[in-house]
Amino acid sequence: MKNIYHGVLMFAVLLSGCATNTAPKKATNDVSIAKVNEVQKKISSCIAEVNQSDDAKYVDEHILVLTEKSPNAKELFNSSDKIASDQAAVLIRFKESTLKCRAITNELPSPALVAVYSNFYTNIDAVYKDLIDKRITIGVANQERQMRIQYAKTRFAQILKSET
Repeated sequence: MKNIYHGVLMFAVLLSGCATNTAPKKATNDVSIAKVNEVQKKISSCIAEVNQSDDAKYVDEHILVLTEKSPNAKELFNSSDKIASDQAAVLIRFKESTLKCRAITNELPSPALVAVYSNFYTNIDAVYKDLIDKRITIGVANQERQMRIQYAKTRFAQILKSET
């Protein structure tokens, strides 16, 4: 989950960079890009705050790669282990702590951009559920999470480009 939030944070930062490099076609686009950047900054700050929690640090080290500095990233991506009950409890608490960050996405100035995040969260929640229900391994969960992050980043950039 922490990886997801880290991914979303990275996604927001990357999108902010893309957005600021886009030349506006109309005066109203300046406001939209500024609003997108403002919301992404709020999301990034929220995720950074959540990632400081003990639960997030545990998730990043033992379950999901949430940060670039995850100490066991290689092992987690290749893990054939199923999640343990105590790990599942931490993951659930971590996910709950991220809900406040998810709500910020509703402030985006475009329903299509909000939909990208909404779809992302739905897909990530499905990965978490499969992991917690022991239908997938920790390695598969990390791989699926990363694919969903990449897809969301790509889709967000496409929509942002088409709307500006």
